[in-house]
Amino acid sequence: MRYKSKKRLLVALCLFAGVMDATSGSLLMLLPELALKLMAVPAVATESWVFIRFIGAFVFSVGCLYLCALPPVVAANAWSRVAGVLSATAWVRAVICVFTTIAIATGALSPGWWSVPVTDGLLAVVQVWVLWKGWVPQDD
Repeated sequence: MRYKSKKRLLVALCLFAGVMDATSGSLLMLLPELALKLMAVPAVATESWVFIRFIGAFVFSVGCLYLCALPPVVAANAWSRVAGVLSATAWVRAVICVFTTIAIATGALSPGWWSVPVTDGLLAVVQVWVLWKGWVPQDD
């Protein structure tokens, strides 16, 4: 694959993951009942919404990391932040994937949460693969 195509895919990956997490995190913070309904997660007690909102803040912040890595790429073709974001968020996603998989398997979380470990696991694998293959350009 050509280097220019790889750069476009890296930008697309950051945009996809960033918008996905920023949007879902915003929904979890601002409209937790709607967010859970869209995920097909059973309703939780109103007292639990503060924890759902806290999770939303975390998800939103991870999404913003991807988006904040892009301005230096556009402005100065500087890719070092993209490499850092992909490394850090791959680790976070792997941890969340393992945690939620175990929580679902043991019944601590309802099966409606399945989209979390699937999405985080897939993105973690893709990000590690992209880094391992050396797709992120080195800054001069």
